[in-house]
Amino acid sequence: MYFVDRKKVEETLQFIEELLQEYKEIHVETNLEKFALERLSQLLVESIIDIGNMMIDGFIMRDPGSYEDIIDILEDEKVIPSEESSGYKAVIDLRKMLVKDYLHVNHDHIQTVLDDNYEMLNHFTTRIRDYLTKEIGVANAFTKE
Repeated sequence: MYFVDRKKVEETLQFIEELLQEYKEIHVETNLEKFALERLSQLLVESIIDIGNMMIDGFIMRDPGSYEDIIDILEDEKVIPSEESSGYKAVIDLRKMLVKDYLHVNHDHIQTVLDDNYEMLNHFTTRIRDYLTKEIGVANAFTKE
């Protein structure tokens, strides 16, 4: 039997939806707005990684060797379509700049990556929910309760 903490997954998916909604409203002109974009982007990346890891652990998929490998596994397991794989990898690749090269963040690049992949990111939560329903069934079948 698979174990997926549905409550945590759902909380994280809702958080992703909130981040994407906030991104639509953000204007990046001041330093404060740049910092907000950085944090929003980092939270989005970390949330996608967390969801990927929860899916991989919960469905006993192969162990990832890197953040990009998480996306490869989700693609291999048909959680996300292969044509979206490079978009997710581009978003996750922002992590290096946001976490390790934070003194030289390119805000235009962040916005370009998020803008180019916004529609795909908007479908991520639906894809995860659909996969869970397909693999396990009704929501109460895979909660801790």
